[in-house]
Order: sequence, then C-alpha cells, then structure tokens
Amino acid sequence: MRLWLKTLFRNSFFLVGAGIFVTMLSGGLLLRFMESGPISENENPFWWAIVTMTTVGYGDFSPETSGGRLVAVLVMFAGISLVSMLTATISSIFVAKEIREGKGLEQLHIQNHLILCGWNQDGENILEAFENLKQGKSGNITLINELKEEEVRQLKNRFKSLNIHYVAGDFTQEDILVKANLRKADTVIIIPNRSKNDLASADEKTIFATLTIKSMVPNVRVVAYISDRNNLTHIKRANADEVIVGDDLGTAMLVS
Repeated sequence: MRLWLKTLFRNSFFLVGAGIFVTMLSGGLLLRFMESGPISENENPFWWAIVTMTTVGYGDFSPETSGGRLVAVLVMFAGISLVSMLTATISSIFVAKEIREGKGLEQLHIQNHLILCGWNQDGENILEAFENLKQGKSGNITLINELKEEEVRQLKNRFKSLNIHYVAGDFTQEDILVKANLRKADTVIIIPNRSKNDLASADEKTIFATLTIKSMVPNVRVVAYISDRNNLTHIKRANADEVIVGDDLGTAMLVS
C-alpha cells in the first residue's frame, strides 16, 4: 500500500485529482453566483460542474447568462484537460509497472513462493520437473538471475502453469533478495551459474548466497546444488537444509 502511494505521488496522481476537485468547486461556486433559476434554487451547480468536466452532459440544465456560459466554457476545457491527464497518469503507472516487471526491476508481493537462484543448462529441466510434479496445480516461482528479457518471456510462455516471476540481479545481494520477497518465500533453490563461472567459483557463490539467505530469514528452506563434493562441508556449515551434489541426483529429484 505504501509503495502504491509513493507511485501515485511520483506520477502526480493526487495533484491532478486536486486540480479536478478545485475546478469542480470553483466552477460550481462561480456558476451559482452568476446564474439564477434552477441551478441556484436546486443547489445543483456542483453536479453540473462534474458532469460538464467529464463530458457526460446529462442536460439537466445549462447556463443562460453570458457570464455563466463563459464559466461553462472554462470548466469544459479545464475538465477535459484534467480528466485526460488523470487517465494518462493511471495508464502510465500500469504501463511502467509492466515494463519494470518484464525487466525484473519490480518489487514482488507474492507469498509462499519458490525462489530459484542462478541459471544454467539445467534450469529449464528444473522448471519442467516442477511443473510435472505439481500435476496442473498453480504455483508461484521467482527466478533470480541475469537472463535477457526475451529469454524470461519465453520461459513464462512455456511454463504458464508455474506463474513465473523474475527479479534481475545477483542473488547474493540482499536488496535483490528483498525484491524477490524472500521473507515470504517457502523455499529457495540455488543452482550454479556454470555459464559464467568455473565450478569452484560457482560453488563459492552458492555457499555465500546460502549464508546471506539464512542470515536474513533463518526459517526459510534452502536447497543448495553444488558441483564439487569437496565443498559439501562448507555448504552444510552455511546451514543449507538440503544439499544436492551434482553427480548424485538429477534435476527431477532436486525438485522433489
């Protein structure tokens, strides 16, 4: 809720809304002052102002004096401009949110989700195994890696039942983990980035990520996938709940 309020303030939503309110109030008061008859007697100038601003124009009544018509013209132009600005502001908020989500820059607010940190040639196999084990049930999976936007879009289209979300960045960084809503996650799976690192440095990153995650949220379940058996002692000291050694089990068993 607080994030939405900040977004609305940043996009001048309340400023435009205040302009609409002021225009309605001032237009109604001026019309009431300049016009006699039904508008003043029935105390309807504010209703007239709002329907005029939104171009609804029910035709309940219309100004008869020159001054009243001048006020009406000003209210019409101001109303059309302000209502258009309000519509554009709301649209821009949703469009910007959609773009940021596609780029993996948006804060997530999902709960009880699975976070998959890292990416390699086994990544799609893990998603496929998870989809098969879920047997058609819906679920949320958040990917934290540095894939391109087009690659993430292809994964979302391929695994639609998984409700894939994406956060771009280094999964060892606390701000990235916060963006993935780690505190509300159910399980974290960490796999090595073999495409960019050798096995030793990939395992080191997995160990460091486990330490970071457990220090932030001790109760979250962490499943760490390492490539070198010599690092088994280190990953256990990092308090990983489950450890999978690359030469022990396949991706289906990892997901299970």
